[in-house]
Parts: sequence; C-alpha cells; structure tokens
Amino acid sequence: MAKPRFFKLEVTPTPRLRDGFSLDTLVLEQEMKRNNGGVNLTRVTKDTPIDEKLCRRFVPFFECEDQDVIRALTSRYGEIDSPCAMIVNSEEELATHLSTAYQVAHFHYILGKKHNLKGSFPDLCCGRSSRSLMLSLMDFGYPNATYAYSNRYDHGYTLLPFVLGDKKISGSILIDPTHDQLWDKTDIRNAVMLKLGPKWEYRNGWAHGADLFPDRICTIDIIRKIPNNISDDDLYHRDGEKSLNQAFANPVKVEQIDATKRKTSRTTGRKTRGSL
Repeated sequence: MAKPRFFKLEVTPTPRLRDGFSLDTLVLEQEMKRNNGGVNLTRVTKDTPIDEKLCRRFVPFFECEDQDVIRALTSRYGEIDSPCAMIVNSEEELATHLSTAYQVAHFHYILGKKHNLKGSFPDLCCGRSSRSLMLSLMDFGYPNATYAYSNRYDHGYTLLPFVLGDKKISGSILIDPTHDQLWDKTDIRNAVMLKLGPKWEYRNGWAHGADLFPDRICTIDIIRKIPNNISDDDLYHRDGEKSLNQAFANPVKVEQIDATKRKTSRTTGRKTRGSL
C-alpha cells in the first residue's frame, strides 16, 4: 500500500531540549482535521465515516503482528543486531521526528476507535497499540523504534531513542497512543514528549502516580529473534536503563522512506524503496 508523505504541521514547535518537553496535541488535533478528512478525535466512534486507506497508510501495522511480514521488515536492517539510536543533527530535525511520531499515533487513534480495538480502546490496549506504532515507525525507516513496557505497573508505550550529535545530547521521543486511559479524566490524547538520558521518570494518573519507566524493552534485535511472539515481554531486554545506554552507544542514520514511491505486499513483505 502506497503511503503519503507526512504533513508539515504549522504548530509543531522547535523542541526545547529539556526532559518532559511535550507537543500540544490538542492544538495539533485541530490542525490535523484538515488532513485526516475532518475527523474529530473526541467524537470518533465505530460509526464515524473515515478514510480507511489514508489512515492505514500512516499505520501499516495496525493490528498486524504477522510473523512473515515482521521478518521481512527486520530483514531490511540486517546489519543492526542490538538496540540503536537515530542520529539527529539539529533541534529542527528533531521537531520533524516529533511530528512524524505524532501523526502515526493520531491516525492509529482514529483506527482504534473506528474498529473498537479489543472492544475498549484506548483502555486495555497499550501493548497492542504501542507495538503497532513501533512496527509502523520501523516500516517508515526507524530501526530504533522501541516498545517500552513497565511490567511492574502494566503499561507500555513507544520510544524513538536519539543522539543529538552537535550537542552530544541523548534521549528518547516517547509516544503514548493510549495516554488518555491513564487518567480518570483528561483531554490529552497521544502524548508525545522528550525524555533525556538513559534514566528518567514517566508519571501520570496511572497506579497513583507511579513511575512507568520501562523494566522491559523490545528492540529490533528482540523482534528479529521472536517475530512469531513479539507480545511476550518475558523475552524482552529486562533493564530499561541498560538497553537505552546500549542504544545511545549504537547511533545509526535513519532513512525515512518516500511513501509516494513505496509499496508493501502483505503476502510477501516485498517493498520498493525511495527517499524523502
């Protein structure tokens, strides 16, 4: 399926390099209504008409954990055999990655509501949703895409570890596609924020404000080993801080793929490649 180019969002700011910097996703939702067919995330239900093809172009791995397709995906990054981080050259480039991450989460939210994921989306859907984001981002050229899971407090989300070369700053873009389930009441969906360094806190309304820093990490090397069972967190890396340090020590250039020139076959996993 051909995928569109990501939208250039006018309200995506140049990020401040501080832990916890977040995108204003409420403002982004309003801008995205011009790009998503007019869908309001506060009102979307299984009866809402949506552009299904458009949404799935941004989330090619929505509800897809087919081992043959996953195996074909990881084979594109055969030289990467450990956690890795993307090389980012400027704050402006980092803003582009933040915007990309948000757009994938945004369209996933529409699909999750439309298809009533697990009969309860976003509730009880953190693992499946975050793995869909991880694999979709990997499909877009991010081999550093990571599923982070707090086994202790039972919540997962997606990370994009990075190294900002000129400032020698390391951190992660945190994307939480089921963020709104973590609060009794909130208007914030699809949280996207910066977390700096290999050890940080992620606190919200879940588990009485417990720290959801991951104690289980699923990276490309783990996916390659268990393409038939990527939901089994017992097979993941066990130390979040150690895994992130390994990622920062293995910086790689990311190749974002020109979606207008690329096709994916769900039966063979074969792809044609282009560049943005």
